Amino acid sequence: MSVGLVLRDLSALAARDLAEATAPPKALYTSPDILALEQQHVFGASWLCAGRADEIPAPGDYMTYELGPQPVILIRGKDGGISARANTCRHRMMRLVEGRGRASRFTCPYHAWTYGIDGRLVSAPHMDRTACFARDELALAQIRCEIYQGWIYVTLDADAAPVATKLAALTPVTERYRPQDYVTIFSEEHVWDTNWKCLTENFMESYHLPVAHRETVGANFTVEENEFGDAGDGADFVYQFFTKTEGAPVGRAHDDNHHLDGLWR
Repeated sequence: MSVGLVLRDLSALAARDLAEATAPPKALYTSPDILALEQQHVFGASWLCAGRADEIPAPGDYMTYELGPQPVILIRGKDGGISARANTCRHRMMRLVEGRGRASRFTCPYHAWTYGIDGRLVSAPHMDRTACFARDELALAQIRCEIYQGWIYVTLDADAAPVATKLAALTPVTERYRPQDYVTIFSEEHVWDTNWKCLTENFMESYHLPVAHRETVGANFTVEENEFGDAGDGADFVYQFFTKTEGAPVGRAHDDNHHLDGLWR
């Protein structure tokens, strides 16, 4: 199926009432051409969460992220702020660093061009032999980066509305949890042999909870309580309230936790 036909069918499905929803065409999950469009128009043009601000607490701390087709370095600067830079040398586009760590400078493993944690090019061996070499114009490309409730968001879209604006409808749902005060204690990465939408769709519905998770959270979730929030601008989000009771087979909030109460406890 051609990209044009896939997009046509998808548009027709999206225009239907929710009660008339059906599965999208299979090619939406298998076509390399569709994935290329998603890299450009979804991952490359959206605000994506790259991690937590507390994961890079000190000046020089950094971690890397793949923003669609663009490798990114997230860096805690000397001023305490967090910035995002392209994780590619301005010379031959070599990737500068992998993973996370702490550095005072980033040196390209190809020709040893060296950048400060503010992105400036501070050293380029032998390039002073070139009269037109303009070091000041060769800083690592800056990428939009904003912090929302302790989460680091990045985007390649220079015209995107601020992330707090994009997520304004979600804020009343999450703000009383005070996520900006949370501290990361554990994280791990899993690579799934599937299309990204399959995993996303799983976390967008609670239909499976009473069955797949009946021994844990499923016993206290009902499909009827699933909420579909309209974030405006074509962006929706899905969430479900969960009242933890004494009989709930899952963890409860600490007795000294006074920030969460009632339905949120």
